Amino acid sequence: AEKSWMEVYGELDGLGRGEIMERLLRRYRENNDGVRKMIRVNGAYVNEELREAIMNQLVQWRRNHKKNTRPSINAESYMILRSPVEFEQKNSNNAKQAAKKLASHRRLWDLAQIALKEVDSKFAENFSALAVTYGFRGSPHIDKQNTAPFYGMSLGSFPDGEGGVCVEVDAFTVCQVNTKNRLGKIDGRFPHWVAPYVEGKERYSLIYYSTWQKYVPPGPAYFGEEVEEII
Repeated sequence: AEKSWMEVYGELDGLGRGEIMERLLRRYRENNDGVRKMIRVNGAYVNEELREAIMNQLVQWRRNHKKNTRPSINAESYMILRSPVEFEQKNSNNAKQAAKKLASHRRLWDLAQIALKEVDSKFAENFSALAVTYGFRGSPHIDKQNTAPFYGMSLGSFPDGEGGVCVEVDAFTVCQVNTKNRLGKIDGRFPHWVAPYVEGKERYSLIYYSTWQKYVPPGPAYFGEEVEEII
């Protein structure tokens, strides 16, 4: 008979982090030889003319922006633009700096918002920030401050089908959302990361997320119809 959660908790209580991690890894290996089921989902396609306009803005941004403002993430460049809805309600120095940064990249913000409106007009009017990245790789993490799922789009020379957003659906299932030239919807409160892509290829991304809008309970981990399942 399977143990109750109380029995399992009693066994784990008091164990160190390393021992618990070793037990988890052992359990993964015992399940299907450690191979997790992979689901593939396509994001919503963004029209070519709009993608090209966004890409032009991203290339200009990259020329002048060489730093990663989120060091916990493996990226060559990382920048956050705040929504005017957020900083216009405040008069702090941070709000003034956010307004100045947005003004410097207003064309990029406007184009990104237009792209999202074609897919989800309600979310496009209410997201609180836009993360702009270049060279984002791997970096499994959870977005603890998010109040809802996020949308992500990636552009660049990397191959289609690579460099998507992977999200852990459960302990034995991962979904890879194809965001190349597409907008994919993922709940960042589940562990997620960028799937591998060819070395030497460029990958830009836009992440639209919310940290102060109405709270949406977590789940599902991904949105959209499955196009492939790999075991």
